[in-house]
Amino acid sequence: MRTGVRKGAAPGMVAVVVAMLLSGCGGVGESEEERTDRAMKAILKEYRPRFEQRRAALAAAAARLPKDSPDKNSCARKLDPQPEFRHFDHKSLVLDSYNSPDQGGNVDIASANEAHTPERIADDPGWTLGRFAVAPGWLIRGMWITGPQGPLGTNRFEVTGRYGYEPYKGVEKDPSRRLRKILDVGLHKRYAALFRVTAYREPGRPGDEAAVVKADVFLADLEKGDIPCRLTATGEPLFVKGHWYSTTPYEDMQTSFQLDISSKLAAMTRS
Repeated sequence: MRTGVRKGAAPGMVAVVVAMLLSGCGGVGESEEERTDRAMKAILKEYRPRFEQRRAALAAAAARLPKDSPDKNSCARKLDPQPEFRHFDHKSLVLDSYNSPDQGGNVDIASANEAHTPERIADDPGWTLGRFAVAPGWLIRGMWITGPQGPLGTNRFEVTGRYGYEPYKGVEKDPSRRLRKILDVGLHKRYAALFRVTAYREPGRPGDEAAVVKADVFLADLEKGDIPCRLTATGEPLFVKGHWYSTTPYEDMQTSFQLDISSKLAAMTRS
């Protein structure tokens, strides 16, 4: 099965149907809202098989993770394409320049024990969870949207509005084309960094330098079906002379954890 992202409008009957619906040639007496809903569901059905492949690959990778921690940061083979991990900053404005397939990186991230059920991955990963989590990227979100809990099953779109701004909202007004762009970004994620927390102490009071998260991280190739790279990563609040640098230490831990993964992956996969 081809799992690569196809750019532009999709060929075939789906594109014809979507175009007819968007131009008002759908069901007689339909409102614009109903035509848009029908067009978006056609797009979801078109993309769903490819996201199901990614869902199966993610679950298979999570089931094969080694039980032992990596003894060193290493890759078993040369990776092509090279992995590029950019952490998802849900506080930033999300536009074309940030989340286009060519600029948003090709690696997503997920907790290893939740990777087989993407819809359970924390969608509000704050300190009140009592465990360490990171905001899901667009591969996970695409699985949510196209999965049984998405519009085809529940008729609800849930996963794009809770972090900053919905992607492309400022540059793509048509909701159907915007949905297609969102799903293309998700399918551009060739790899998944699956992390398994080995130590976690959430921030307590300011100046508590014991706050830390440590994890084993395994890079899964979702097309080849193997786990070529493994490493360990750490996230901590930012400290200046024994005091937290910001008022958001948990978010600092999330960011520094992902930046640690990003820098180590780059060092391991670029000669």
